[in-house]
Amino acid sequence: MDQQRVEQLQQKYGLSYHINFAALAQQLVGLADKRVLEVGGSLPGGLVLEDLGAHQWLSLEEPDYWDETLSTGLVLGTPPPMTGQRKRFKDAVPDQLDRHNLLYGRIEDLPEALHGHFDVVFSIAAFEHIHKLPQALDKMLMALKPGGKLFSLFSPVWSAHDGHHLPEIMDKAGNKYNFGKSPIPPWGHLLMRPMEMYDYLLSVNCDKEFAREVVYYVYSSNHINRFFLDDFLEIVGRSDFKVVQATPVFPVPVPTDVQAKLETLYAGRKNFSNDGLLLVLERP
Repeated sequence: MDQQRVEQLQQKYGLSYHINFAALAQQLVGLADKRVLEVGGSLPGGLVLEDLGAHQWLSLEEPDYWDETLSTGLVLGTPPPMTGQRKRFKDAVPDQLDRHNLLYGRIEDLPEALHGHFDVVFSIAAFEHIHKLPQALDKMLMALKPGGKLFSLFSPVWSAHDGHHLPEIMDKAGNKYNFGKSPIPPWGHLLMRPMEMYDYLLSVNCDKEFAREVVYYVYSSNHINRFFLDDFLEIVGRSDFKVVQATPVFPVPVPTDVQAKLETLYAGRKNFSNDGLLLVLERP
């Protein structure tokens, strides 16, 4: 997919990185004529069926993540439809699925009826939110046919400069912040303990309520799993998948003094540069 086509689809569907990542998945694992399970997302039906040419697409959303994110009153990203009764993933059976489906639940709830149903597991900007990642990978493997592929591209991970993954929130003055526009200095979430972070935020004129919310989302909220890049690589390496590709992506240079402090605080850790990870895995 060339850049002009990417831009056309971004404009058509009001999306950004999603189109680039989907185009990469099309290139690396193929989506056309495939049964696809999307973990942690809900791309539009027109995009996945017509433009990407999938045979069938099942989007799986984690309701707890969106319930908490939406509770801020602001949203970073595109939430799935929340009206009406949520169809549960664990109740899904193949002969009741449409060509395009949006179900709610965790991948760990994979019903036995969907074992071996899919050609591809597709997941973008989601693995940093999955807490039971080893169990989740087991279920993704079960969802695939033998020879089926998993494509995942995600960031930021906890060890990155913006790994706090601050959701979009607002201070009393009406200023909006998120992990792309944050009062937290690069790698600050790793260099500071919670109350050190709180004191720092007050020192840069953040109001107390906002500072408390930031500390909660950075250190306590369940919206991220706080795995280092090395943790992801080890978890994937210990899974039953064949690793076709596991490539750290989106590098950001770490200042020498910051790297030294981080290596002191986190003995044995070296990679604090890469913001994310590209995975292509195969079910043997």
